[in-house]
Amino acid sequence: MFEAKLCIECDACIDICPVDCLTITRGGEEADLRTRLRAPALEPTQLLFVSDALPQTGRVMVKDENLCVHCGLCAERCPTAAWDMQKSTILWPHADEGGRSCQPEKLKTA
Repeated sequence: MFEAKLCIECDACIDICPVDCLTITRGGEEADLRTRLRAPALEPTQLLFVSDALPQTGRVMVKDENLCVHCGLCAERCPTAAWDMQKSTILWPHADEGGRSCQPEKLKTA
Protein backbone atom coordinates (compact mmCIF):
# COMPACT_ATOMS: atom_id res chain seq x y z
CA MET A 1 0.00 0.00 0.00
CA PHE A 2 1.20 3.53 -0.77
CA GLU A 3 0.16 6.69 1.11
CA ALA A 4 0.73 9.64 -1.22
CA LYS A 5 0.33 12.19 1.59
CA LEU A 6 3.43 10.75 3.34
CA CYS A 7 5.70 10.76 0.28
CA ILE A 8 8.46 13.40 0.18
CA GLU A 9 9.62 12.35 -3.31
CA CYS A 10 13.11 11.47 -2.14
CA ASP A 11 13.29 8.68 -4.79
CA ALA A 12 14.70 6.19 -2.27
CA CYS A 13 12.11 3.58 -3.28
CA ILE A 14 12.81 4.13 -6.94
CA ASP A 15 16.58 3.86 -6.43
CA ILE A 16 16.35 0.54 -4.60
CA CYS A 17 13.68 -1.18 -6.71
CA PRO A 18 15.39 -4.15 -8.44
CA VAL A 19 12.87 -4.30 -11.29
CA ASP A 20 12.15 -0.59 -11.92
CA CYS A 21 8.41 -1.02 -11.35
CA LEU A 22 8.06 2.42 -9.69
CA THR A 23 7.93 5.79 -11.42
CA ILE A 24 7.20 9.28 -10.15
CA THR A 25 5.86 11.37 -13.01
CA ARG A 26 3.21 13.91 -13.87
CA GLY A 27 -0.32 12.54 -14.06
CA GLY A 28 -2.22 11.92 -17.24
CA GLU A 29 -4.12 9.37 -19.27
CA GLU A 30 -2.99 5.76 -18.92
CA ALA A 31 -1.70 5.50 -22.49
CA ASP A 32 0.47 8.57 -21.91
CA LEU A 33 1.66 7.34 -18.48
CA ARG A 34 2.81 4.07 -20.02
CA THR A 35 5.25 5.97 -22.28
CA ARG A 36 6.93 7.51 -19.21
CA LEU A 37 7.55 4.46 -17.03
CA ARG A 38 11.08 3.54 -15.94
CA ALA A 39 10.58 0.05 -17.37
CA PRO A 40 8.43 -0.62 -20.43
CA ALA A 41 4.93 -1.89 -19.66
CA LEU A 42 5.12 -5.10 -21.69
CA GLU A 43 1.71 -6.34 -20.56
CA PRO A 44 -0.78 -3.71 -21.76
CA THR A 45 -3.73 -5.46 -20.11
CA GLN A 46 -2.09 -5.21 -16.67
CA LEU A 47 -3.46 -2.17 -14.88
CA LEU A 48 -1.14 0.38 -13.36
CA PHE A 49 -1.53 1.57 -9.79
CA VAL A 50 -1.55 5.38 -9.81
CA SER A 51 -1.45 7.32 -6.54
CA ASP A 52 -3.18 10.50 -5.58
CA ALA A 53 -1.18 13.66 -6.27
CA LEU A 54 2.00 13.86 -4.20
CA PRO A 55 2.08 16.85 -1.81
CA GLN A 56 5.44 18.29 -2.92
CA THR A 57 4.93 18.63 -6.67
CA GLY A 58 1.53 17.22 -7.55
CA ARG A 59 3.12 14.39 -9.53
CA VAL A 60 1.94 10.79 -9.01
CA MET A 61 3.57 7.49 -8.04
CA VAL A 62 2.95 4.82 -10.66
CA LYS A 63 3.51 1.13 -9.91
CA ASP A 64 3.46 -1.59 -12.55
CA GLU A 65 2.16 -4.51 -10.49
CA ASN A 66 3.07 -6.91 -13.30
CA LEU A 67 6.76 -6.18 -12.70
CA CYS A 68 6.74 -5.90 -8.90
CA VAL A 69 8.28 -8.91 -7.12
CA HIS A 70 6.99 -7.77 -3.69
CA CYS A 71 10.46 -7.82 -2.18
CA GLY A 72 9.59 -5.04 0.28
CA LEU A 73 12.75 -3.05 -0.32
CA CYS A 74 10.72 0.08 -1.12
CA ALA A 75 9.02 -0.10 2.29
CA GLU A 76 12.30 -0.76 4.11
CA ARG A 77 14.02 2.17 2.43
CA CYS A 78 11.19 4.72 2.71
CA PRO A 79 12.03 7.28 5.45
CA THR A 80 8.38 8.33 5.93
CA ALA A 81 6.65 4.93 5.75
CA ALA A 82 4.72 5.97 2.64
CA TRP A 83 5.18 2.37 1.46
CA ASP A 84 3.74 -0.35 3.68
CA MET A 85 4.13 -4.01 2.80
CA GLN A 86 1.24 -5.36 4.87
CA LYS A 87 0.99 -8.95 5.95
CA SER A 88 -2.24 -10.80 5.44
CA THR A 89 -3.62 -13.91 7.08
CA ILE A 90 -5.15 -16.79 5.17
CA LEU A 91 -7.37 -19.16 7.11
CA TRP A 92 -7.38 -22.77 5.89
CA PRO A 93 -10.23 -24.80 7.44
CA HIS A 94 -9.47 -28.39 8.41
CA ALA A 95 -11.59 -31.28 9.68
CA ASP A 96 -10.45 -33.72 12.33
CA GLU A 97 -10.82 -37.51 12.07
CA GLY A 98 -14.39 -37.47 13.41
CA GLY A 99 -15.50 -35.04 10.71
CA ARG A 100 -15.89 -32.21 13.18
CA SER A 101 -14.55 -28.81 12.28
CA CYS A 102 -11.23 -27.83 13.87
CA GLN A 103 -9.76 -24.41 14.44
CA PRO A 104 -8.42 -22.99 11.15
CA GLU A 105 -4.69 -23.03 10.68
CA LYS A 106 -3.20 -19.57 10.28
CA LEU A 107 -0.74 -19.00 7.47
CA LYS A 108 1.01 -15.64 7.36
CA THR A 109 2.16 -14.33 4.02
CA ALA A 110 3.91 -11.17 2.95
